[in-house]
Amino acid sequence: MTLSADRPTSDLVASHARRLRREVPEMAASIVDAVCARIAYYGESPRHPIVVEAVTTALHRFLDELDGAPHRDRGLDEMFRSVGRCEARASRSLDDFHLALGTGTRTAWSRFQHLTVDGTTPAVVSDGLLAFVDHLVAQVEAGHTETVRQREADPNRARAVLAEQLLTGTAEPGSDTVWRIPSSIVLAVAELGGERRDLGALSRDALLVGHDDTVVVMVDAASRDCMTTALVDAGVPRAAVGWAVEPADVPSAFRWARRALELVRRGVIPDAQVVDCRAHRTQIWLHAEPTLRQQLGQELLSPLLAETPNSREILSETLLVWLETRDSAPAIAARLGVHPQTVRYRWKRINELFGEAMHDTEFLVQLTMLLKASVPLWKAGDQSDFERFRAEDAP
Repeated sequence: MTLSADRPTSDLVASHARRLRREVPEMAASIVDAVCARIAYYGESPRHPIVVEAVTTALHRFLDELDGAPHRDRGLDEMFRSVGRCEARASRSLDDFHLALGTGTRTAWSRFQHLTVDGTTPAVVSDGLLAFVDHLVAQVEAGHTETVRQREADPNRARAVLAEQLLTGTAEPGSDTVWRIPSSIVLAVAELGGERRDLGALSRDALLVGHDDTVVVMVDAASRDCMTTALVDAGVPRAAVGWAVEPADVPSAFRWARRALELVRRGVIPDAQVVDCRAHRTQIWLHAEPTLRQQLGQELLSPLLAETPNSREILSETLLVWLETRDSAPAIAARLGVHPQTVRYRWKRINELFGEAMHDTEFLVQLTMLLKASVPLWKAGDQSDFERFRAEDAP
């Protein structure tokens, strides 16, 4: 979906949109507050953080369209399809969603009206916002319809309903008549590769439910190894297996496993048939707020982002090793496979870029987290940080 307008108007709107981007956290908060005040259901845990993430991502995606800058796929369509699926899994209609969307759109419109040219709001903003909202509605309705159809076709619907309730944190007391809910659960999300897999070995002791081209499996924590073996024997191309959690934390475990698979696809986590989430908890945590990571990166890493690609690569790698180890130049050189004098040269350049900030403990903590999250992305070929920096730095 792409917005268009005449060039002078488009340039002015893009300039205003880039400035408005700084207000996204405040805008998102006001929209979420208005929605939750109207529909209390969306203010409850675990739905509230999902609403915040959806609203924040939607605002950034709409501003991406307005400012005309290169942007990455923020996964917005899938996010809103998931909203529709969640409503269907909870056996809810979309009436509250439409009410919430109307409330949120009115709140957003009051802010977007500031994007004016000659005292009026250009059609690229007003018509574009309406088209954008219609697009989001279509995604939610598609996700809702898809899940309703899947549930109706599922011969083990009672177990599927319980699985969905655990995944959304809505399981009621006494709902475990079809599957005994253990005190400690391990969850896995397995990709099916577009093929039908024989998971019969899991059907008796595990709880399974399909999600797009994946299947979610839950077992008693004591059966973790058996579940992993069964998934491998079934020939699943890839499965993210979590660590033991209480039943109330299953929605979080579901989110962690999906994030692990996404990070594998993006090259941050090494690929494997079985991705052990326990071994990658730091990266799963660091990528929990991708928008926040990118915003902090633009602010704190700007001297590094302004370097040439080659300089940025070697300096960021050297800086991250120092932040993680605080080793000497010879030790860092041995780890990087370069001469110690090369490390000293790079260190001199790093100090020129960041100056006195390199003596600020809080800055160094933030820098460590940012680089641990960002360097693997950069090495995997993700250019969105640099594209955003160039776009925002342009006059």
